[in-house]
Amino acid sequence: MANTSWSDEALVSGIRAGGTAREEALKRLYLMPGLRDTVTRYIMANGGSQQDAQDIFQEALIILDRNIREGRYEARSALTTYFVAIAKWRWVTVRRQQNRYTDLSPAHYDTLVESPEAETIRIEYRALFEEALAQIGERCRELLRLYQLDYSMEEIAQLMRYNSADVAKKEAYRCRMRFRELLQSNPAFAVLIENRRL
Repeated sequence: MANTSWSDEALVSGIRAGGTAREEALKRLYLMPGLRDTVTRYIMANGGSQQDAQDIFQEALIILDRNIREGRYEARSALTTYFVAIAKWRWVTVRRQQNRYTDLSPAHYDTLVESPEAETIRIEYRALFEEALAQIGERCRELLRLYQLDYSMEEIAQLMRYNSADVAKKEAYRCRMRFRELLQSNPAFAVLIENRRL
């Protein structure tokens, strides 16, 4: 009966196997004791609601499933730790998307969030960000993900096997600058920025 009887290896193998094995593994994760509570506590402590927490939990499960099937999960941390990191990353992303409109007046905010144009711009932003992320390399992507999740430079150095926190800091700066350059050199990004000013 206990979901904890499934090891990380068994869950990953089940998801990769597909079919009923995948469904059972995902169900085990979905019902894993404490996992939903951990995500819910984080979301609600960082400006979210119970509904936000439910949505993020579902999204994190979808992303985890996809990452495992596409070989992106490298078992460098426990599966539950990885899942919670995905949920945190998704919530940070959602909050940043929400905050992108807070510099506008309330009237503009209401109409912009409701409009199809706003949704189109949001999708285009995401596509451009993903395109730039794809070009900076796997190691930079992982470093920036950890940085975005507020890991300390000491933790990043340990996880990424850098010699020191200073080396991790320099690498984080280099990766951020590379990411920014890729965005700013993309003509489509300049158009989106200009459209936001109109």
